[in-house]
Amino acid sequence: MKQSLLSFAAIYALIIGASSCNSSSNAPAPIAPVTVTTAGYHQVERLARPAVKEATENFAAHALTNVVSPQSATTDSVLAQSIVNFTETVAGRSAATATTLQSVLIPDELAADLSDTTDTKAAYLGVETGGFTGSKFGGRALQDDVISLDLGAIFGPTLSALGLVPDDGKESPCLETDNVSAAVGQATDHLTPFTFPYVGAPH
Repeated sequence: MKQSLLSFAAIYALIIGASSCNSSSNAPAPIAPVTVTTAGYHQVERLARPAVKEATENFAAHALTNVVSPQSATTDSVLAQSIVNFTETVAGRSAATATTLQSVLIPDELAADLSDTTDTKAAYLGVETGGFTGSKFGGRALQDDVISLDLGAIFGPTLSALGLVPDDGKESPCLETDNVSAAVGQATDHLTPFTFPYVGAPH
């Protein structure tokens, strides 16, 4: 009996060892983070437009784009190309929709137009869409449903509604919103983790 248990343990160890070797040899090499240090700060993370990187970029590329300057499609070529690739293949949209979406979402920054003092209400993607999302000021308000706005641009008719591209007829209505209310101060705020219940009325 003791001999049988020892034999079983030896065989089990060989199987585990072999599978470990196989899995490690087939695993993709991790992307080495690139150190970016500018004007006294060290960039280790970047997430300006919520859901854009998460939706369109391979997870293995996050370590690279987290430390890259978001200023243009040249300096941020990985995310810029990921937006086009994802939009054309996974989302199934036209090439015109994909490249136009890239021009709207890159650079990966929250833009605000400080020159117009008459229209100062914050609105996510307001600058990029000429006020289509609520105002031309841009930035981001607490009430902005940023996830649904991004999903609407990727999977929905947002770009064609703006007249930026012809309607490609390839929208995916079930994916163009996160189906979570962005309202603040409603009685159900505490049930939805994607809202800001602390700035609304007590409930």
